[in-house]
Amino acid sequence: MTVLLRILGVRRFQAINTAIIRSVIQQRTMSEHLERTAHNFRQPGVSEAVVTSIQDVSPSVKQLTLQVNNPHFSFKAGQWVDFQIPSLSTVGGYSMSSAPSRLQIDRSLELAVKYSDHAPAHWVHKKCKVGDKVGIRVGGDQIIFDPQPGDPKADILLLAGGIGINPLVSIIQHVAHLHDNKVCDTGKVQMLYSASSIKELIFKQTIADICQRIPDVNCQFFVTKENIDEKNQSTSNSIISHRIDGSTLEGALKNLDITSVRCYICGPPPMIASMETYLEELGVKKEQFHCEKWW
Repeated sequence: MTVLLRILGVRRFQAINTAIIRSVIQQRTMSEHLERTAHNFRQPGVSEAVVTSIQDVSPSVKQLTLQVNNPHFSFKAGQWVDFQIPSLSTVGGYSMSSAPSRLQIDRSLELAVKYSDHAPAHWVHKKCKVGDKVGIRVGGDQIIFDPQPGDPKADILLLAGGIGINPLVSIIQHVAHLHDNKVCDTGKVQMLYSASSIKELIFKQTIADICQRIPDVNCQFFVTKENIDEKNQSTSNSIISHRIDGSTLEGALKNLDITSVRCYICGPPPMIASMETYLEELGVKKEQFHCEKWW
């Protein structure tokens, strides 16, 4: 019995120790936002923003709506903000999930923040309330979608994993804005969006609505930790139960011009690495990739 208790004690210690190490690694990885993005473009100055709405968009994600009254504040689809909370020394980094046109209409933008123990994310989920003020500064030059009238038309492939949907849903909404206002032709758009479960496919309805009304915009949804059975068929809307893989990408590229397609990828680092490998094997050149790797 004594030996058994010792073994159980050791195993418990090892489990706790492993959890602590993982937590430290996560904290360090996420706390290096400013360091990891030091080489990226940033707008000068910090703008004040007021939280006007907080919504649960999935079991693990809250969406903030921020009002920004600074008339000089602007962003392009795909960019992110330094997120500064007055009571915290740690700066967060979150991509806009709304289109730039939303800011032009009512001076607001949206951020979707996944829960974690990282101080800014924890604040958003546990302490943030309507009326709170934060500081934001736009940055990012890896994922930017800002076509202008007269630009050569190029097809677009959007690959999203989990909370990495944020900059890509901003892009697809900007595509819709350009289409609706006849600003310019963006070519065909194909999105592949993967999450752990149906409930974590945030913005699914927004994306589906855009695909339904714009013929050249299409999306496939994937879940990696949930089986799509008959019980879920009424709500699945063609959700597939596996990860995005090489054959999936090959099928998506058949409808796009592989020589000029622009591939925007955002998700966990292992996913980004595998998508780049698959795409290269399928003949897409590295210079056609646009990825965010710092988070």
